[in-house]
Amino acid sequence: MVILKALLYILLSVLGLFLGMILLWALMGIIYSLTVTRKVYKKSTAFARFLGAFTTWGLCFFSRSHVKVIGKELIPQDTRFVYVANHRSRFDPMVVMYKLARFRIAFISKPSNFKIPFFGKILRKMCFLEIDRYDPRAAMETVNDAVDILRSQDSSIGFYPEGTRSMDGQLGPVHAFMFRIPHNATVPVVVAVTYDTEQIAKRFPFPGGARVTIKILGVLDQDFVSTHRPVEISEKVEAMIREELGQ
Repeated sequence: MVILKALLYILLSVLGLFLGMILLWALMGIIYSLTVTRKVYKKSTAFARFLGAFTTWGLCFFSRSHVKVIGKELIPQDTRFVYVANHRSRFDPMVVMYKLARFRIAFISKPSNFKIPFFGKILRKMCFLEIDRYDPRAAMETVNDAVDILRSQDSSIGFYPEGTRSMDGQLGPVHAFMFRIPHNATVPVVVAVTYDTEQIAKRFPFPGGARVTIKILGVLDQDFVSTHRPVEISEKVEAMIREELGQ
Protein backbone atom coordinates (compact mmCIF):
# COMPACT_ATOMS: atom_id res chain seq x y z
CA MET A 1 0.00 0.00 0.00
CA VAL A 2 2.84 2.40 0.86
CA ILE A 3 4.49 1.70 -2.47
CA LEU A 4 1.22 2.28 -4.31
CA LYS A 5 0.72 5.61 -2.55
CA ALA A 6 4.28 6.64 -3.38
CA LEU A 7 3.81 5.76 -7.05
CA LEU A 8 0.52 7.67 -7.14
CA TYR A 9 2.19 10.69 -5.53
CA ILE A 10 5.01 10.60 -8.09
CA LEU A 11 2.54 10.27 -10.96
CA LEU A 12 0.45 13.20 -9.74
CA SER A 13 3.58 15.30 -9.20
CA VAL A 14 4.82 14.63 -12.73
CA LEU A 15 1.38 15.35 -14.16
CA GLY A 16 1.15 18.57 -12.15
CA LEU A 17 4.60 19.67 -13.31
CA PHE A 18 3.71 18.88 -16.91
CA LEU A 19 0.44 20.83 -16.76
CA GLY A 20 2.26 23.68 -15.06
CA MET A 21 4.78 23.82 -17.91
CA ILE A 22 1.96 23.95 -20.46
CA LEU A 23 0.19 26.76 -18.61
CA LEU A 24 3.46 28.66 -18.27
CA TRP A 25 4.17 28.21 -21.99
CA ALA A 26 0.69 29.45 -22.89
CA LEU A 27 0.98 32.45 -20.57
CA MET A 28 4.42 33.40 -21.92
CA GLY A 29 3.21 33.04 -25.49
CA ILE A 30 0.12 35.16 -24.95
CA ILE A 31 2.02 37.92 -23.17
CA TYR A 32 4.83 37.88 -25.72
CA SER A 33 2.41 37.99 -28.65
CA LEU A 34 1.03 41.27 -27.35
CA THR A 35 4.35 42.94 -28.23
CA VAL A 36 4.24 41.81 -31.86
CA THR A 37 2.82 43.99 -34.64
CA ARG A 38 2.00 43.21 -38.27
CA LYS A 39 5.29 44.63 -39.55
CA VAL A 40 7.93 42.50 -41.26
CA TYR A 41 10.58 41.38 -38.79
CA LYS A 42 14.01 40.82 -40.29
CA LYS A 43 15.71 39.86 -37.04
CA SER A 44 14.45 36.96 -34.97
CA THR A 45 14.68 36.61 -31.19
CA ALA A 46 15.91 33.64 -29.17
CA PHE A 47 12.73 33.68 -27.09
CA ALA A 48 10.46 33.48 -30.15
CA ARG A 49 12.55 30.63 -31.53
CA PHE A 50 12.27 28.82 -28.19
CA LEU A 51 8.50 29.22 -28.13
CA GLY A 52 8.27 28.00 -31.73
CA ALA A 53 10.44 24.95 -31.11
CA PHE A 54 8.61 24.09 -27.88
CA THR A 55 5.22 24.41 -29.57
CA THR A 56 6.17 22.15 -32.46
CA TRP A 57 7.75 19.65 -30.05
CA GLY A 58 4.45 19.61 -28.18
CA LEU A 59 2.57 18.99 -31.41
CA CYS A 60 4.69 15.95 -32.21
CA PHE A 61 4.63 14.72 -28.60
CA PHE A 62 0.87 14.87 -28.13
CA SER A 63 0.13 13.45 -31.57
CA ARG A 64 2.76 10.76 -30.92
CA SER A 65 4.40 11.58 -34.23
CA HIS A 66 7.91 10.25 -34.77
CA VAL A 67 10.05 12.40 -37.05
CA LYS A 68 13.25 11.06 -38.60
CA VAL A 69 15.73 13.18 -40.55
CA ILE A 70 17.96 11.51 -43.15
CA GLY A 71 20.94 13.39 -44.55
CA LYS A 72 21.10 16.15 -41.93
CA GLU A 73 24.88 16.16 -42.32
CA LEU A 74 24.44 17.61 -45.83
CA ILE A 75 22.93 20.85 -44.52
CA PRO A 76 25.42 23.76 -44.59
CA GLN A 77 26.76 24.59 -41.14
CA ASP A 78 28.56 27.85 -41.91
CA THR A 79 26.06 29.85 -43.93
CA ARG A 80 22.36 30.55 -44.26
CA PHE A 81 20.49 28.79 -47.03
CA VAL A 82 17.13 28.29 -48.71
CA TYR A 83 15.22 25.12 -47.80
CA VAL A 84 12.77 23.70 -50.36
CA ALA A 85 10.71 20.51 -50.34
CA ASN A 86 7.52 18.95 -51.57
CA HIS A 87 4.36 20.00 -49.72
CA ARG A 88 2.17 17.25 -48.23
CA SER A 89 0.31 18.90 -45.35
CA ARG A 90 0.04 21.92 -43.10
CA PHE A 91 2.34 20.11 -40.67
CA ASP A 92 5.33 20.23 -43.06
CA PRO A 93 6.95 23.41 -41.68
CA MET A 94 6.11 22.39 -38.12
CA VAL A 95 8.14 19.18 -38.21
CA VAL A 96 11.02 21.12 -39.77
CA MET A 97 10.81 23.73 -37.00
CA TYR A 98 10.96 20.90 -34.46
CA LYS A 99 13.72 18.69 -35.90
CA LEU A 100 15.86 21.36 -37.58
CA ALA A 101 15.38 24.15 -35.04
CA ARG A 102 19.06 24.96 -34.76
CA PHE A 103 19.21 25.97 -38.43
CA ARG A 104 16.71 28.84 -37.88
CA ILE A 105 14.57 28.19 -40.94
CA ALA A 106 11.91 30.90 -41.37
CA PHE A 107 9.20 29.87 -43.80
CA ILE A 108 7.30 31.90 -46.35
CA SER A 109 3.66 31.13 -45.76
CA LYS A 110 0.11 32.09 -46.65
CA PRO A 111 -1.45 35.00 -44.70
CA SER A 112 -3.99 32.83 -42.85
CA ASN A 113 -1.22 31.10 -40.86
CA PHE A 114 -0.35 34.42 -39.25
CA LYS A 115 -3.89 34.70 -37.91
CA ILE A 116 -3.50 31.68 -35.64
CA PRO A 117 -4.06 33.00 -32.08
CA PHE A 118 -0.76 34.16 -30.54
CA PHE A 119 1.27 31.49 -32.40
CA GLY A 120 0.88 33.43 -35.65
CA LYS A 121 2.53 36.41 -34.01
CA ILE A 122 5.37 34.28 -32.72
CA LEU A 123 5.96 33.18 -36.32
CA ARG A 124 6.41 36.83 -37.31
CA LYS A 125 9.07 37.27 -34.64
CA MET A 126 10.83 34.20 -36.02
CA CYS A 127 11.13 36.08 -39.35
CA PHE A 128 8.41 34.07 -41.07
CA LEU A 129 7.05 36.00 -44.03
CA GLU A 130 3.58 36.06 -45.51
CA ILE A 131 3.08 36.12 -49.25
CA ASP A 132 0.17 37.24 -51.38
CA ARG A 133 0.28 34.92 -54.38
CA TYR A 134 -2.35 36.98 -56.18
CA ASP A 135 -0.49 40.30 -56.01
CA PRO A 136 2.81 40.21 -57.97
CA ARG A 137 4.06 43.47 -56.47
CA ALA A 138 3.43 42.31 -52.89
CA ALA A 139 4.97 38.92 -53.69
CA MET A 140 8.10 40.64 -54.98
CA GLU A 141 8.33 42.62 -51.74
CA THR A 142 8.27 39.31 -49.85
CA VAL A 143 11.08 38.00 -52.05
CA ASN A 144 13.14 41.12 -51.30
CA ASP A 145 12.47 40.79 -47.56
CA ALA A 146 13.63 37.17 -47.69
CA VAL A 147 16.82 38.21 -49.49
CA ASP A 148 17.48 40.84 -46.79
CA ILE A 149 17.08 38.24 -44.03
CA LEU A 150 19.47 35.84 -45.75
CA ARG A 151 22.06 38.53 -46.34
CA SER A 152 21.88 39.57 -42.69
CA GLN A 153 22.67 35.93 -41.76
CA ASP A 154 19.90 36.01 -39.15
CA SER A 155 17.84 33.11 -40.50
CA SER A 156 17.60 30.70 -43.37
CA ILE A 157 14.48 30.79 -45.53
CA GLY A 158 12.15 27.92 -46.36
CA PHE A 159 9.39 27.66 -48.92
CA TYR A 160 7.37 25.06 -50.81
CA PRO A 161 7.74 25.77 -54.54
CA GLU A 162 4.47 24.03 -55.44
CA GLY A 163 2.71 26.88 -53.67
CA THR A 164 0.03 24.60 -52.24
CA ARG A 165 -0.35 21.17 -50.69
CA SER A 166 -0.53 18.01 -52.79
CA MET A 167 -3.46 15.92 -51.62
CA ASP A 168 -2.53 12.80 -53.59
CA GLY A 169 1.24 12.73 -53.13
CA GLN A 170 1.98 13.78 -56.70
CA LEU A 171 4.38 16.70 -56.99
CA GLY A 172 2.51 19.70 -58.37
CA PRO A 173 3.90 22.32 -60.76
CA VAL A 174 7.05 23.94 -59.36
CA HIS A 175 7.01 27.72 -59.68
CA ALA A 176 10.29 29.39 -60.61
CA PHE A 177 9.38 32.81 -59.20
CA MET A 178 10.44 32.02 -55.62
CA PHE A 179 13.87 30.86 -56.74
CA ARG A 180 14.77 34.50 -57.18
CA ILE A 181 15.42 34.38 -53.44
CA PRO A 182 18.50 32.10 -53.44
CA HIS A 183 19.68 33.54 -56.76
CA ASN A 184 19.56 37.15 -55.54
CA ALA A 185 20.96 36.34 -52.10
CA THR A 186 23.56 33.91 -53.55
CA VAL A 187 22.99 31.22 -50.93
CA PRO A 188 22.88 27.42 -51.22
CA VAL A 189 19.59 25.59 -51.78
CA VAL A 190 18.88 22.60 -49.55
CA VAL A 191 16.55 20.23 -51.40
CA ALA A 192 14.43 17.84 -49.33
CA VAL A 193 11.49 15.49 -49.55
CA THR A 194 8.99 15.08 -46.73
CA TYR A 195 7.07 11.87 -46.27
CA ASP A 196 3.83 11.17 -44.39
CA THR A 197 3.12 14.46 -42.61
CA GLU A 198 -0.45 14.08 -43.87
CA GLN A 199 -0.69 11.09 -41.52
CA ILE A 200 -0.31 13.25 -38.39
CA ALA A 201 -3.94 14.35 -38.38
CA LYS A 202 -5.18 11.03 -39.77
CA ARG A 203 -3.43 8.93 -37.13
CA PHE A 204 -4.37 11.05 -34.12
CA PRO A 205 -5.47 9.82 -31.57
CA PHE A 206 -4.86 6.21 -32.65
CA PRO A 207 -1.96 4.21 -31.16
CA GLY A 208 1.44 4.54 -32.74
CA GLY A 209 1.03 7.92 -34.33
CA ALA A 210 2.53 9.00 -37.64
CA ARG A 211 5.98 8.06 -38.89
CA VAL A 212 7.33 11.14 -40.63
CA THR A 213 10.57 11.29 -42.60
CA ILE A 214 12.47 14.34 -43.78
CA LYS A 215 15.06 13.30 -46.35
CA ILE A 216 17.72 15.80 -47.43
CA LEU A 217 18.43 14.99 -51.07
CA GLY A 218 21.33 17.33 -51.63
CA VAL A 219 22.51 20.92 -51.77
CA LEU A 220 22.86 23.22 -54.75
CA ASP A 221 25.93 25.23 -53.81
CA GLN A 222 26.51 28.94 -54.17
CA ASP A 223 28.43 28.55 -57.43
CA PHE A 224 25.51 26.73 -59.04
CA VAL A 225 22.97 29.24 -57.72
CA SER A 226 24.95 32.28 -58.81
CA THR A 227 25.57 30.99 -62.35
CA HIS A 228 22.05 29.74 -63.13
CA ARG A 229 18.82 31.61 -63.67
CA PRO A 230 15.94 31.11 -61.20
CA VAL A 231 14.06 28.99 -63.73
CA GLU A 232 17.10 26.72 -64.13
CA ILE A 233 17.43 26.36 -60.36
CA SER A 234 13.73 25.52 -60.23
CA GLU A 235 14.09 22.86 -62.90
CA LYS A 236 17.01 21.24 -61.10
CA VAL A 237 15.12 21.17 -57.80
CA GLU A 238 12.04 19.72 -59.45
CA ALA A 239 14.11 17.00 -61.14
CA MET A 240 15.71 16.01 -57.82
CA ILE A 241 12.39 15.78 -56.00
CA ARG A 242 10.64 13.90 -58.82
CA GLU A 243 13.48 11.40 -59.02
CA GLU A 244 13.23 10.73 -55.27
CA LEU A 245 9.43 10.36 -55.46
CA GLY A 246 9.63 8.17 -58.54
CA GLN A 247 7.52 10.60 -60.55
